[in-house]
Amino acid sequence: MRKLFSFLLLSTVLTISSFAADKIAKGTSVKILEIAKSDSYYEERADLLGKDAKAVSELEKNSDGFYSGSLETTDGRSIFFSSVKVSVKSGSSSSSATTTTKPKTITGTEFSGSTIPKGTRFKVLEVPSDDAYYSDRDDIEGQTGTTTSELTIEDGYTGGSIELDNGKSYYFYKVKIGKSSTTAPAKTSGTSSAKTTTTTTSATTSAKTPKFVTGTIKKGTVVYVAEISEDDSYYSDRYDHVGKKGKIGKNDLTMKEDGWYAGDFSYDDGSTAYFYKVKFSKEPVDKIIRPADEVKATDDDYYFDYSDEPKKADVAEWDDAANDDNIKEGDKVKVTAVSPEDSYYDDRDEYVGKVGVAGDDLDFVSDNNGYGGSVTLEDGSKPYFYLVKLIKISGSSSTTKKTTSSSSSSSKTIAKGTKVMVTDLSSDDSFSSDKGKYIRKKGKVAEGLTQQDGDYYSGKILFDDGTDAYFFKVKVTILN
Repeated sequence: MRKLFSFLLLSTVLTISSFAADKIAKGTSVKILEIAKSDSYYEERADLLGKDAKAVSELEKNSDGFYSGSLETTDGRSIFFSSVKVSVKSGSSSSSATTTTKPKTITGTEFSGSTIPKGTRFKVLEVPSDDAYYSDRDDIEGQTGTTTSELTIEDGYTGGSIELDNGKSYYFYKVKIGKSSTTAPAKTSGTSSAKTTTTTTSATTSAKTPKFVTGTIKKGTVVYVAEISEDDSYYSDRYDHVGKKGKIGKNDLTMKEDGWYAGDFSYDDGSTAYFYKVKFSKEPVDKIIRPADEVKATDDDYYFDYSDEPKKADVAEWDDAANDDNIKEGDKVKVTAVSPEDSYYDDRDEYVGKVGVAGDDLDFVSDNNGYGGSVTLEDGSKPYFYLVKLIKISGSSSTTKKTTSSSSSSSKTIAKGTKVMVTDLSSDDSFSSDKGKYIRKKGKVAEGLTQQDGDYYSGKILFDDGTDAYFFKVKVTILN
């Protein structure tokens, strides 16, 4: 009982001493005690509570006793909290009142209207606390420059890429700029040659480390692809993606372990991607150069060749074949034709005329007047057809509903390590344009598949041929 009382007394003293100041100065060493539910980092509180950190901006106390501002943890992660409680570590200044450094105030005339034209002279008036460059505001505020593109004003602030007269450029989430009566510095021949030298040097040196976005990224936010994990199926094509600009796609993205994100991304050029592990930056990112000895993979590297169009005779053979449109699971059927689009087409002589039982995953494809799914043949084999024509054998039907070799996935999740075969891809999936490469491919579930709309799943599959893919909407059959 005495120990409990002592602990409560110590907690009360810490609370009183920690939150007495309305402001905590930049550079103060603190310990994270609590994160409010309203803060976007609340879901990560288990990992953050108790961590030591340093205030990289001034922390301001809110009406509810929590603080807002930017902290940098001991592992180098910078986070902007909107509502966090901290305790000041002993020997560290705790209030902005204890320091003699006064934040400088930049005065100027703000722009009127809703846009700032390209080529307009400006002065940086304010870098607010919710911008990633807030901790660097002393070096930015008061600087002048010329807009390199038209900027949009919302509530007095703008955002985007800004280049200053001192040669530095920033990609701001939110910044306030005002009118400047200064003239742009003259571009002398000496300056021009210096820039040329710098450009030549940068081509031979490694790219600078990007400033990664952290926390939740809202749908529609403009960012640059900064890094792609080796675990992501786009890693082999990272040279085509890193440095490209675009917007967060269909939903807000929440940061995962080690700063990675997963989700839809739409590029400015109209292309899309669904990443499994990617990092973003709000400022431009240097593109990475493919080494001369690394050859880019092409469609010819896959084991199917889809470059040739079906021959007219092949199409006619398919069109003339008989097909019943009322076949159900368990019906006894005969294969009458295999589509030229099916990878079994070259071996069609082994299947046409064979008798078997319609599987539980067999679906009628009305647009092509055929079926997609599995058929258990009398020889015990169970091919999964992308597109096949079948006729029902009159007066004969089987009551068999399932076989022991495989079953359709119907649970909400499919566990890691489960052997599966891809049976379909939604048009919403970024791999849908390469659908033919994935249908009937077999592999193992990487970290688990989660059910989406209908029978579709999302997640990563490690294929037997050594490749992998992270699907947004895929249908699979579980193989026993």
